[in-house]
Amino acid sequence: MSVISGFMDVQIPLLEQRFSLSYFRDHTCIEYFLESRERHEQISKNLILSWDTIKQGLYVSKFYPELFREASSRYLSAACFYLMIHHAVHEFHLRDECPVWLETDTGVFRDFYAKLTEFNFHVAFARVGEKVCLSGIFHDQPVCSSGIFKVSDPFDL
Repeated sequence: MSVISGFMDVQIPLLEQRFSLSYFRDHTCIEYFLESRERHEQISKNLILSWDTIKQGLYVSKFYPELFREASSRYLSAACFYLMIHHAVHEFHLRDECPVWLETDTGVFRDFYAKLTEFNFHVAFARVGEKVCLSGIFHDQPVCSSGIFKVSDPFDL
């Protein structure tokens, strides 16, 4: 069993100080919304995870947190990703070490997902046009996700 890295121990509180996450669940799909605490402005709404009920894992449908547009936000996308996955695993009552899949560009894999040691992502297979399908494993660690609040209607955001 892996332990959450010291990196995430530092980055998750930094993310939570500056940004809030809310979510809307529609059966097997959760959409997350990232908002600036200071400006009360939505940063991203392209954060969607889907529960694969057959394989009992998570598929990352969309992950574009757009945090790169924010000042001093280096590494916060990694914290956002981990927090979302952690929350969704618990929301769907999935087991520890459940699989996580996604598709991305080869460069994004190399520069971002390959560095998320908590998931051990690897290329499951290549697609046409510099796209790859990734496979990883979620390791449940004691991380508080109680600051992620549920919204009843995403159009109210």
